[in-house]
Amino acid sequence: MSENQNSFHLVYGPNDKSRSAKDTVIYAIQWIFIMFYPVIWGYVIVGLGLEMSGGELANYMTRVVFMIGVSTLIQVLTGHKLAMVSGPNIIPSLAIVAAYTVGGKEYALQSFNAYIIAGIVVAILGGCGIISLIGKVWTPLVSGSMIMMVGLTTSSTGIANIASFGATFPFYFAVLIALLCGFLSLRGKGMIATIPVLIAIVVGYVGFIAMGKFDWQLVQSMPLFTYPTIFPYGFTFPPVDLIFTMIIVNIFSAVNLYGNVQGYTGIIGVKTNVKDERRYFTVFGLVEGVLTGIFGVPSHVAYGENLGMILLTRVAAKVFIIIASIVFIVLSFLGPVGGLMAAMPQPVAGAVLLGVASTLIGLGASIWNSQKFETREIFICGFSVFLALGLSMLPSDFYDSIPRIVGTIMNNSVIMVIIICMLLEQVVFREKPETNIVKEN
Repeated sequence: MSENQNSFHLVYGPNDKSRSAKDTVIYAIQWIFIMFYPVIWGYVIVGLGLEMSGGELANYMTRVVFMIGVSTLIQVLTGHKLAMVSGPNIIPSLAIVAAYTVGGKEYALQSFNAYIIAGIVVAILGGCGIISLIGKVWTPLVSGSMIMMVGLTTSSTGIANIASFGATFPFYFAVLIALLCGFLSLRGKGMIATIPVLIAIVVGYVGFIAMGKFDWQLVQSMPLFTYPTIFPYGFTFPPVDLIFTMIIVNIFSAVNLYGNVQGYTGIIGVKTNVKDERRYFTVFGLVEGVLTGIFGVPSHVAYGENLGMILLTRVAAKVFIIIASIVFIVLSFLGPVGGLMAAMPQPVAGAVLLGVASTLIGLGASIWNSQKFETREIFICGFSVFLALGLSMLPSDFYDSIPRIVGTIMNNSVIMVIIICMLLEQVVFREKPETNIVKEN
């Protein structure tokens, strides 16, 4: 990986050292605040999606916090070597929920052991450079469609959580929190602009505590010190169909990682090569796939939201996120931290997701808009997005008549939009290459 000139001015470049103790404290705290965002994904998509509650949910959340710190730290040190926070990925998270829909909770919990096998496969494919070939078909249409779908899926999940108390005051309060999150992202100054998610969470917690709708008992029931357990859902060999599903899911997660890293390096003016890609794909498979499975949390990935963070902060130095990752790991050993996160009111989590979803939908549209967008492109993107979204909304009865591996993939809107968009763009409506016709005189 080599640095390149870029018109975007960074306050701190990727390999810069801190220029003062003040900067170290400020920018490390800033990353700690940013790292609370992935916690929401782990809580809402899988934690609530699998109907976890009480101590089970609290212990799950401590493992999520632990793996956010570990996966971020290892990728920064030995993987992509960029200041990018990693957290639960929506693609495998939705796959777990889809497995729950088609096979029940016991079947879905075996997904974590299936991740272990899938992670090893992805690490081998990534180390051999096979996954890097995806760059040949990873076009702006695919990238924009994927980001758009993540935004749409996130918004629907967010609204469902916002409405968990019905059409009562908590609903309207949560909508206002979502607006606050968006307002601070757009109009916030300095550090405030980088931590709208944390501010929205704090305001939400304070509001629901004031309304008497906060579960203090869950926080108080947790021991002062705890530790992340391995194989929390047993060590049984997962069904073969679930293994194949999670291999496919993790390959698409690797594709997601490729797109996020390419976008990030483009902003900071750093060039990557196949050797770099093989390295971070291998780490991705072994750490963000295998290790997350061992600790019973969804597979992780370096978030696309890092692009927005770097544009806001202009701080790309690895030293600050390394410190923040270590702090996050330490926090995971404090039991009340897990209890506090598990007691998060659903409307608060939904408000944060809704605020983030609006940004993702806009970003997806912006990527589309940056390209030639004529009848062909309009149909490909529209058909891909709405077919994938429609399939994810079908009732569970629809999937009872088809193999579970097919149902789990079809029910995953992010995977489906990538598959459909690539198929339409590269096969069904593939454009013929222009050829130069030389006329003989």
